[in-house]
Amino acid sequence: MEDKTTLEAVHRLMLELAETRGKMKTIKDQLKDIAEQNDEFRAIQEELKEASVKRQTAKKLLEADKDYQLVNSELEELKFKFKDLQEIMSHHLVTYFSETNETQIQTPEGDSMQVVVSAKLGKEVAS
Repeated sequence: MEDKTTLEAVHRLMLELAETRGKMKTIKDQLKDIAEQNDEFRAIQEELKEASVKRQTAKKLLEADKDYQLVNSELEELKFKFKDLQEIMSHHLVTYFSETNETQIQTPEGDSMQVVVSAKLGKEVAS
């Protein structure tokens, strides 16, 4: 069946996505139940919990270290800058695509890179 409009296709896919998401959740729950009935799996899960507690303790010790704090602060600043640069790049690439309809872009070194333009549904907006 061919959709009459793009909006109809979006609505049809929204329903199919919701149905598939529900089926995935059911299967994940089944897998969890099966795993929890396995003695070896449960034993390893306990070991992992103990290791996790030890890891948290070690992390707290590290976080109290001044050198660690200084370097970690620098990393956090760079992560923020990187995310900001990615958002700026995304904006420019969308503009480039809308102006040229090109799906490739030349780097300053002369290499070709694919321009990936994507969209997804966000959270519901109050009307």
